[in-house]
Order: sequence, then structure tokens, then C-alpha cells
Amino acid sequence: MASNSVSTAFTRWLLAKSKTTQRGFTLIELLVAIVVGSIIIGSLLYLVVELLGTNAREERLTQSQQDVRRALDYISRDVREAVYVYANPAAVIDQLTDEPAGTPILAFWRLKPIDVSALPATCTGARAEECNTLKIRHNVYDLVVYIYRDNTGSNFWSGPGRIIRYELTNYSNLSNLTPTPGYSDPSRPGNNFEGWVKGSGDTLGRAVVLTDFIDSHNGTTTVSCPAPLLPSPANGPNVSNNFFACVRDGGDIGDSLNQSLYVFLRGSTVEPNTGAALTFGPSSRASRLPTINTEVQVRGIIEKSE
Repeated sequence: MASNSVSTAFTRWLLAKSKTTQRGFTLIELLVAIVVGSIIIGSLLYLVVELLGTNAREERLTQSQQDVRRALDYISRDVREAVYVYANPAAVIDQLTDEPAGTPILAFWRLKPIDVSALPATCTGARAEECNTLKIRHNVYDLVVYIYRDNTGSNFWSGPGRIIRYELTNYSNLSNLTPTPGYSDPSRPGNNFEGWVKGSGDTLGRAVVLTDFIDSHNGTTTVSCPAPLLPSPANGPNVSNNFFACVRDGGDIGDSLNQSLYVFLRGSTVEPNTGAALTFGPSSRASRLPTINTEVQVRGIIEKSE
């Protein structure tokens, strides 16, 4: 009997002890746990957001740099066929009546191949000589101008500025030799590349946007070129280090065995209207895109000196 009473008493003591040890959290303990958990979760979420932002920024920078590189490659391939490059693009663009608004950066004449099968099978009439000459030459001279234009106030284009390519070609319809209004052939007697004078009527060229996301124009910036090359456009109110070229004064490359020029271009990832960085964009000017450049070896030579 004594043993049973002791066992019963011990069992009751264990149950009482268990009840005292199974009490719940106090309000203060619960609040502390919530605060600590919130700090840990918030820190992890912040880290995840920062990682996503960094990844998005790097993708934006990479994409913009690739776009600028493609634009620079296109310009270099285009100017490689030049036969005359203007040191001062304004000298020729001032004659155009349909030139796009903006700052002319690079202007040159290039050889453009034509499809001779589009010409009449037999050249007759007043333009027979011109038709036969085209069949021999297989090309015409095109005036090409690259222009920088601000995107301020535009809801369509991205970045601070864009590059426009303007082209004035010889014929609007090659099959019947219909001339383009305002065009005159610089190789014809009485005309030349350096002192080119447009034809009768208003010019009717073709302007297309090559790329946007180009860095803002800074007219107070002075650029330098390796001698004897000169910046195009010339240093002054229109020059900027976001898009410029280094060309030889005079531009005529017909008497040179080797002629090279440099083209410089810098992209951007900022909003055109506010000037603020894009979402997850560069956080400082130190992270802006670098200026890239290329040397172009011009090969569109008419006559080479010995």
C-alpha cells in the first residue's frame, strides 16, 4: 500500500511539473520574435532585390553597348566606300532643303553599286550616253550625312539622343533614269566633290534612324584628334564627345594611297526627358558607358597616285 501511494504521488508530481513547463509565449516574447524575423526576412528580400537590380543594370548596359557597337560597325562599313569626306559637314548640308533637324557629324560621298539589269536593254535617246556609262561603271555617287538629334520631348525614342542617316542618291527610278530632285552628279564637268552644288528644285533624300540610346550632346566639350586629322564637326558650338569623327582637312582621298579616319561614339542608358537613370540603371556617372571608336581604312578610291 505504501508503495502504491508513493507511486501515485510521484505521478501527480510529474504531471504538475509538465503543466508548469508547457506554458505559452508571453506577448513580449512574441513581439521580439516577430521583430527579429522581420529583420532577417527584410534583409534577405533586400539582397534579392539588389541582385536582381544589378543583373538588370548589367543587361541594360550590355544591350546598349552592343547597340552602339553595331551602329559603329555600320557607319564604318558605310564610310569605307567614301570617295570624299567633308571636314566640315555643315558646308554641304546647308544646301539640302529636306535635311533632318540636328547636328551634322559626318558627311561624305560614297560609291553605291547599282543593278545594271534594271537599265534598259538598249540605251537610246538623249540619255543614251548616261545609260551606257552606268552599264560600265556599275555604281553611282550617293551623298550620305550622319546627324545627331536630341530625343528631348520625345515619348517614342529612348535615351538622350539618336543618330539619323540621310542619303541623297542619283536616281529615284533607275529603270527609266528618273533623277532625284535636288541631286547633281559631283563627277560631271562643272561640278566637283569639294564645291558641290545641288541640282534644281528641293532635295528629296531618305532619312532613317540608325540607333537611339546615344549619350547627350555637350557643345562645351573640346575634342582632339591625332595630327593631321581634324574633328568633324570642327571644335566650336556644335562639337561634342558623344559622336564625332576625325578626318583629314580637304577630304579628297582620290590622290592618296591610304586614307584613314576615326569615328567615336558613346551610348547611354538614361531617360530622355528627366535625365534620370533607367530602372536599375547606372547609379553614378562613373558607371556610364565608355566612348568606343574605330579606325576606318577608306577604300573607295577613284584614282590612286603612284
